[in-house]
Formats: sequence, structure tokens, C-alpha cells
Amino acid sequence: MDPLPTIDSKKCTGCHRCVDVCPTQALAQAAGKAFLALPERCTYCTVCEDVCPENAIALPFLVVLAPYAVH
Repeated sequence: MDPLPTIDSKKCTGCHRCVDVCPTQALAQAAGKAFLALPERCTYCTVCEDVCPENAIALPFLVVLAPYAVH
């Protein structure tokens, strides 16, 4: 499962900034709150997280370690 942005609806003030800047239109707004409407479009660019004035959006990064190769 790919990590996806999470939006804390208690922190979201509905300013619409994240929806406006999302380059893939993955976010939408309903009932005055932003939500991830089309998760398959999310490219994990972090723009929504960066622009949110309330820090309501979190992008949980998945760390994958590659095998160590000795040369």
C-alpha cells in the first residue's frame, strides 16, 4: 500500500489553498474541508503539505532500504 497524504479535518479551515495548488487535481473540498478525492492521481509532490497554513496535511513517507552491495 502506498502512503497517501492525510488531512486532519479538525485542523483544516477550508482555505482551499491545497485544492488550488494540487497539480493533479487529486484534492477536493466538501462541507468546507479538503479531502483526497482521487488518491490514484496523487504523485506525492508535497505541495499541498507545504502550502497548508494550518499544518493539517501530513505526508507519511515510506522508507525503503536497498540491499547493501560490497564492491
